[in-house]
Amino acid sequence: MDFKIKNTYKSKVTEYAFGSEMFLAFVDNQTAFTDTLSRGIEKRFVQFYFCTKGSLNFNFNEGSYQISLHDGASFLIYNPMVELPLNANLSADSKVCMIYVSVDKLHELFSEYNIRSEFLNNTKSNTKYYNQQFFSTTIRMVLNQIENNNLNAHFVNLYILGKIYELFTLHFSEAFNAQKENCPFLDNEKDARKLKEAKDILLQKIDNPPILKELSEMTGLSEYKLKEGFKQVYGTTVYGFVLDKKLEIARENLEKGEMQVKDIAYEIGYENPSHFIAAFKKKYGITPKQFAKQV
Repeated sequence: MDFKIKNTYKSKVTEYAFGSEMFLAFVDNQTAFTDTLSRGIEKRFVQFYFCTKGSLNFNFNEGSYQISLHDGASFLIYNPMVELPLNANLSADSKVCMIYVSVDKLHELFSEYNIRSEFLNNTKSNTKYYNQQFFSTTIRMVLNQIENNNLNAHFVNLYILGKIYELFTLHFSEAFNAQKENCPFLDNEKDARKLKEAKDILLQKIDNPPILKELSEMTGLSEYKLKEGFKQVYGTTVYGFVLDKKLEIARENLEKGEMQVKDIAYEIGYENPSHFIAAFKKKYGITPKQFAKQV
């Protein structure tokens, strides 16, 4: 099987293959435009998708049937009767982790550790299986660790393989199904809820977000836990999270074509439009005016 993703000319693609039975790809569309992803996939493979930012839209049966996956959602699909090739549109400023594993390999892992599940029962009888659900904070952390690993090349594949097994474990476990918002870095679920509260406050006040000290006082989390918790759970700093959201709002306004660049800059909190232009270009590789002309 040729695992390479085709028709991807905009996104950053990082791929890992483990023999002929397992493959992982992390696709990061850092541009301001939708990218198309496609590849042939044999029907012996179980397909996992984890959207960690933005959205991904799947097209099946030549576009007659569509499924949308948004930030924080996962999608598992398996059909032993027909091939389900990847044909999807990855939205601007979006990320997705894709894992393909042969059903025999997954059965082998489940059997070796005496794991029972609805998925295992269905696929043993050659029944198609489909599941779409939100994933936990713990899974998001593992995905962030896969994406941001900086290990020596000799150890990367072993590390990624271990993380894939960890994802399988979390995805099928009762803890994941219970949708618990927990994080090993945080002391308890109360702290995890406070971290989510901090994120919600930033989204509500995105044009004039509170500084770290103020956010700490508003949520009852220490500045240290805010900084480290954001990195662990959301894969970015508090400042990086705010900047990303501001630029996403700016991109959406540019797409509507109803506002001038300087007005968009002021709306999201930039006093100097040139600073906004520089930030937009750094993130999307194109200036706001160039983007507006191509929409």
